[in-house]
Amino acid sequence: MGKTLLVLTLSLLFLLLTVGGASAADFGLGIYDSHDLCFSGKFNLSPDLSVQGLLSGDSLGLRGVYKLAKDANYNFFGFGEFGFVDNEDVAVSAGVGIEFFVFKALKVKELSRLGFSLDFGMNILPDTGFDFGGGFHYYF
Repeated sequence: MGKTLLVLTLSLLFLLLTVGGASAADFGLGIYDSHDLCFSGKFNLSPDLSVQGLLSGDSLGLRGVYKLAKDANYNFFGFGEFGFVDNEDVAVSAGVGIEFFVFKALKVKELSRLGFSLDFGMNILPDTGFDFGGGFHYYF
């Protein structure tokens, strides 16, 4: 399982580096929590499509995020996620959420790039069920 985790991590890193050379897009770093606290990196591939990598001590995931509705202060999005949970079980999920920029709405310039997100998803693998998640990203 260690080799699989390493290959998936390196693949995600090379994907971000390759896309970063081809387009000028925002990159965000932050924390996300659904079933486990994760380090999160988010990269905007286009104005409507983003990729998000999730990494914690016992899980690794890659999430595709499509913006369904956009505003200066919030984004509604849909997502699909694939990854590994407990370093052995394949995980697949899908859902919807909102990302909002409170400090941008309050016109606090120093923190205007800090976004907070909440989402609701359905786990398909390893077991079926519903899950809430949330976190924050600072965009560079």
